[in-house]
Amino acid sequence: MGKLGIYLVADYPSREVFLGAVQACQDFGVDFLEVGFAFSDPVADGDVLEKAANEVLRTGGVDAFVEALSQARARFFGKTYVMTYSNIAYSLGMGTFAKRLGPVAGLILADLPLREIPAFRKGFNGFPVNLIRFLTPESRGVDMERAVKGARGFIYFVSKRGTTGGAFDLDQETREKIAAVRGKGVDVYIGFGIQERGDLEIAYEAADGAIIGTRAVKELGGGVENFRQYLKSLTM
Repeated sequence: MGKLGIYLVADYPSREVFLGAVQACQDFGVDFLEVGFAFSDPVADGDVLEKAANEVLRTGGVDAFVEALSQARARFFGKTYVMTYSNIAYSLGMGTFAKRLGPVAGLILADLPLREIPAFRKGFNGFPVNLIRFLTPESRGVDMERAVKGARGFIYFVSKRGTTGGAFDLDQETREKIAAVRGKGVDVYIGFGIQERGDLEIAYEAADGAIIGTRAVKELGGGVENFRQYLKSLTM
């Protein structure tokens, strides 16, 4: 059985509902959380996540998201990652940003190219920030070698071309690339397009785990109880 990660947008659709979802993830044995800090130009996000980001940005910003993250950590005892965009960390000052985040398992910057990770990491001024590496169906052999080298936590393998959401499918070439980086000392988790238990089973066959974002956020839009029922369909 692979590991399950759930992506939630900090404070979406409200602080209370967000924290209710975090508690549900704890209750249903979700392995790790990704807490998204909304950004005004989320180039990797599909319609559902972009809409959620725009909603929370109307009333909040990084200060609120950091507070939401702190409260989430008090309710969820698995690993917690923060997912956002490079501009947020860069504009605040990367060392300052890392200090404000506190102890997280890793930082996922959706728009940070693999080749720029070493240079970007230097900006964190000695803070031990674990920058998660992405691979995609277009990644070359040299990219896969670079991703594995020095990776900690997991490698995020994007299942398909384009933005989040949509249907889930793994073609043979993508399966082969995932297989090539598995067993190299770091887990490989698949994201983008995974929505239901059947998708999870396919992902678990190919990789070490899976991440659900768009569908989780969509279900949470219907309330905490609706979200809890969705988690139950995935885990029980």
